[in-house]
Amino acid sequence: MIIHCTKKLAAKLSDVSAEPLMDSNPLGSWHANLYTIDRRNCVMFCHDQTRFVLLMVGVKKARTVIHT
Repeated sequence: MIIHCTKKLAAKLSDVSAEPLMDSNPLGSWHANLYTIDRRNCVMFCHDQTRFVLLMVGVKKARTVIHT
């Protein structure tokens, strides 16, 4: 699945390709944007063909646990 991110969302992610990729997945391509609602990070995904929208509320950065 290919997710096209806005500049705002891409700045928060660690691994984002700067080059556009060709879509070859049966799930199609999606667009994503980062919003802040009540001081919570929210990511909205929109399917390009159907315009179906998914909203993730309260997205947090993953924590790295180091075991010694």
